[in-house]
Amino acid sequence: MDDLAPVSGARRFGDGHVDVVLEGGPVGLPAVDRARSALAGTGRIKVPYLGGYEHFERRGDHDGRADDASRVVVFHWTMRTKIAE
Repeated sequence: MDDLAPVSGARRFGDGHVDVVLEGGPVGLPAVDRARSALAGTGRIKVPYLGGYEHFERRGDHDGRADDASRVVVFHWTMRTKIAE
């Protein structure tokens, strides 16, 4: 999968991670799975959920808040795939 350029202004952790939030997808996807950290250059995230994977892609650099400390990288749901048996 292709990675996108790192996001400027997002909070970075000492190990190269930034805060991200996942938007869209199934309503039942737990909140704990929607707020996470990811490597700064990540462009796509795949989350296991109910016998498949929910796929999210980075579409925006932050959540639109003015406070730099609260900025997160926003990923939007793109598709679901099933786990092959």
